[in-house]
Amino acid sequence: MLPALGAAVTALAAVIAASAVADLPGAAADCQRSVAIDPQVTVSEAAGTLTFTVYTASCAAAGSVAYTVTDGTARRPGDYQLASGVLQWPAGDTGSRQIRATVSGDVLTEALLEDFTVTLGSPSQSVRIVSASGRGRIFDDDTQLRAATIDHRLCLLEPRTSPPPPTALPSPSPTTKPDPDPGSGTPATPCTIESGNIISSPFGLNTPLTADATVHFRTSDGDLLAGLDYVAVDRTITIPAGATTVAVPIQLLPHAFTQQGRHFDVVISSFSGGQVVSGSARVTVWR
Repeated sequence: MLPALGAAVTALAAVIAASAVADLPGAAADCQRSVAIDPQVTVSEAAGTLTFTVYTASCAAAGSVAYTVTDGTARRPGDYQLASGVLQWPAGDTGSRQIRATVSGDVLTEALLEDFTVTLGSPSQSVRIVSASGRGRIFDDDTQLRAATIDHRLCLLEPRTSPPPPTALPSPSPTTKPDPDPGSGTPATPCTIESGNIISSPFGLNTPLTADATVHFRTSDGDLLAGLDYVAVDRTITIPAGATTVAVPIQLLPHAFTQQGRHFDVVISSFSGGQVVSGSARVTVWR
């Protein structure tokens, strides 16, 4: 009698626990959490830290994903320090995670851009990796050359039963504000959809400006089309003195919310403060 009663109590506890998880938004046992890492992050060598954001959407089930680090032209420990690890989410947690590399400053003149790779893998059963590879780039500041570059961007969208209502893009300002934390390598807003369906596309400099400078910023079609999926941008941006990272707002249109793994391109040119290095990038939409 007692063993049977104990088994019944255990079974009831399991049912209660399962119900509690299912009651969490998006935490049903049969759903999968979508996970994606920043495809590219560039910081000045003087920044001290390079930060990847790992985004999550679709489901709030408990899950985990591992990440591995691979040297490229940037090598450990001389150029940066970062060990492999594991990211975890408890049930109900829909927050992003960050992977931070310590950038080693030196006084050596090196290649202008040196890189390494962080790769997501070994997902738990409730996790689906939609974009696995992030490229970290260290922008050399031990040179007389001042240069600008732009990073690939990723937007992980929450699935929608109907597209969001169209909203007007604010009138463009000739000046964009610099990242309030220019050393972090993380734009001022993460690539989730902000009010008005706005994303931000970041570009950076290897050394801070001593005076305001300008750069021309424009979008061009890939799989995603201007006027259908996003609002085109084609204008000259003022970069404030002292900035090393600037983010340009771009508006997604309702049709973009139906797409998966598609992109448009962004290009910078005519940098008045120096030269452009690796001046084109992709903005990719995942859901």
